[in-house]
Amino acid sequence: MITVNAMRTNVGFTVITILDETSHLKVGTAEASANLPRVRWNTRMIGFLHSIFYIGYLITHIPGGYLATKLPSYRLYGGSILLSSALNLLLPTAIKDVSYTFTCIVRFLQGLSEGLLYPACYGILRHWSTPQERGRTGSTVLTGAYFGAVLGFPAAGLITHFIGWQYIFYLNGGIGIVWVLLWLCFASEKPSHHKLISDNELGHLQKSQGDGVLDYEGGYLPWRKILISPPVIVLCVCHFARNWVFILMLTNEPFYLSLFGFSIAENGIYSSIPHIAKVIAAIVSGCIADWLLLSKTLDTTNVRKLLTGLAFGVEATGFFALSFLDSKLPVLIVLTIAVGASGFAVSGWQINHYDLSTRHASFLVGLSSTVGNIASVAAPLVAGHLTQNQDKEGWRAVFYFTAGVALLAFILFLSFGSGEQQEWSCPPEHINLIQKTDPLARRLYKSHSVQSPSRDDDLLPACETSAPKKPARAYSLQSMPISGIIDLDDDKKGDVIDSTDVDKDPKDSDFVASAGDGGGDDALRTQDNGDDGHRTHETDVSPVSDNESSSLNKKVV
Repeated sequence: MITVNAMRTNVGFTVITILDETSHLKVGTAEASANLPRVRWNTRMIGFLHSIFYIGYLITHIPGGYLATKLPSYRLYGGSILLSSALNLLLPTAIKDVSYTFTCIVRFLQGLSEGLLYPACYGILRHWSTPQERGRTGSTVLTGAYFGAVLGFPAAGLITHFIGWQYIFYLNGGIGIVWVLLWLCFASEKPSHHKLISDNELGHLQKSQGDGVLDYEGGYLPWRKILISPPVIVLCVCHFARNWVFILMLTNEPFYLSLFGFSIAENGIYSSIPHIAKVIAAIVSGCIADWLLLSKTLDTTNVRKLLTGLAFGVEATGFFALSFLDSKLPVLIVLTIAVGASGFAVSGWQINHYDLSTRHASFLVGLSSTVGNIASVAAPLVAGHLTQNQDKEGWRAVFYFTAGVALLAFILFLSFGSGEQQEWSCPPEHINLIQKTDPLARRLYKSHSVQSPSRDDDLLPACETSAPKKPARAYSLQSMPISGIIDLDDDKKGDVIDSTDVDKDPKDSDFVASAGDGGGDDALRTQDNGDDGHRTHETDVSPVSDNESSSLNKKVV
């Protein structure tokens, strides 16, 4: 996230040297001055150059959400960054030596590649975070988007000021390529695939996550219900508002601050200050969210509304105030407060996709990001049109509109936002979900089938809702090297009465069978088994070691 968003500052900073006719006087060396790009682009052309990136970004978001459910998310994530980094190396040549049109094509292709980034990221977090720690985990990862600007703007300013503008593209592109190579060497799709994970950590993740992270054959996606769900619609509005502010600042903040007479190096440093405040707010928001949830001070819905309301409320007030300010220090202070407060939303609406549906989180991200990136396309175009005269009056109009967008998101999320799992997240009762086998898992889970009479009080729903049915008895088979036969009579549940086809010593065939209340961690599912009046119950149990993997998928009848 840091690498990608640092790259996104490159073009935003370079355009200062194109639009500002006195930029050659604001750099620190004669060599840097001589290397400045000599192209004649106006604010509308710059606005379109920014927007064409997000047009490509928008196109691949929903496909990215779908692909994240079908392909390894960590590979999509790495491939997205690799392609964007390689294209970043082409931009100095495209800007200086080729043409405006070719530069737009390169930016469009960068947008297409980065459109896979967030759906893939949420697909990774689905498996590597728990509900109790999701606030801190999500805020840590998503804060990278904001930290990219913290590093990108000062680095761009200093390199442009003392060395040359083109080297910021080479630096960030090169770092991105090296990072992807390391990522592909050490990353894994799921905890069970990782070579170095401990049994304790894996057990903790599996126990805390429940069955929301399990993959199923014949997956069910209730897209019609998702599209008309009020909490999802509100998420889309929030994503629109977030992208409006974030992309406006990422692409135009250095240009705005150049109106106050800062040098190129000073501009880079001052442009990063609001994003430093945003990073701090994002980290703090994760701690606040987890503390409120773990202490049960507030429920999930109210935690999300508190942090989202704080973010958009302060943003709306701050940008409205900016429209009346003209001097350097007050502008920097208010801009820092307004942009910084948006970091609280990281543990508000930005992590809310998991609350509504862990199973469909990647698709929800793809959907809300698609709507949000309409703002990513529109914000640079609107700013470019309103600031053609390159004066503060044009920026007042931009800030009025920005305050209105933030205020709308503030009102709608407080009115219709939710932190509860939605009814459509759970498949209907007539849908049978069969868990996919996972041949890549290094620590496999045994999957046993137990047949018992089809009685309503013995069936555990595949996905618990806010009003779950009476849970079934779950039979947990632990440390079982071979198959055995269990007598399911009420007075003998859990007793081993026979072992068949055993070539080993009888003492090696012993195993423990325990009956629980079915409401715990075993992710019990049901499947119709024909018209014989029976159903098959499948349950995942504790992880097994490599020398036990040969006994997987044995039948217990």
